[in-house]
Amino acid sequence: MEGAPLRRWESWQMKRNRRDTCNFDKEFTKMPVDLTPTDKLVIMNLDQDDFLGFSYTNPEYVAPAN
Repeated sequence: MEGAPLRRWESWQMKRNRRDTCNFDKEFTKMPVDLTPTDKLVIMNLDQDDFLGFSYTNPEYVAPAN
């Protein structure tokens, strides 16, 4: 029955909500979110040609209130 564990995992994943945190400790999930700031030097040194023709807009992004 080759591949059966993978099929069970895929089935399990499809049933879960992507925001489900039941496998994380409650102490961790109650912590405030602290996003890591981007390193401007790293960003400046990226070869932008690698991203030519690529675009992405996060559908869940909410702009901060001014």
